[in-house]
Amino acid sequence: MSKFVVTAKIQIHPERSVRKSLDRSMVQYSLACDRISEVVFQTHNLNQAQLQEQLYEELRERFGLKSQMACSSIRTVIAKYKTILSEEHQWIQPKFKKPQLDLVWNRDYSLNSKSNIFSVNTLNGRIKVPFCKNGFEQYFA
Repeated sequence: MSKFVVTAKIQIHPERSVRKSLDRSMVQYSLACDRISEVVFQTHNLNQAQLQEQLYEELRERFGLKSQMACSSIRTVIAKYKTILSEEHQWIQPKFKKPQLDLVWNRDYSLNSKSNIFSVNTLNGRIKVPFCKNGFEQYFA
């Protein structure tokens, strides 16, 4: 029996107020990643535990990130640096210009495929929005 992973993009349909909350969360997450990137570039430290100890409170207070988001932002930056180092073999500071939000399944988000509801954590709390399966219905069964 073989296992495989399917990655599916879903399209969500948030109302205007919910969209603002999502946009704000993504912007703050990107700003937090930029701050982490500055520290990593200065120190060349890619140790997650040390970075978390150094930056966790700042990420929560300054950028308003939830606990899981703060931890995820550190992992995001470390992964970006590791990719750059493996390809470029030198320390280049990445910038996080585009709003983004890296989510952890069943912590930051979940899907209810029966009701087509996407539940996601934002800086303003959890929101629920309808989503489309776009031809991936068989994988949501």
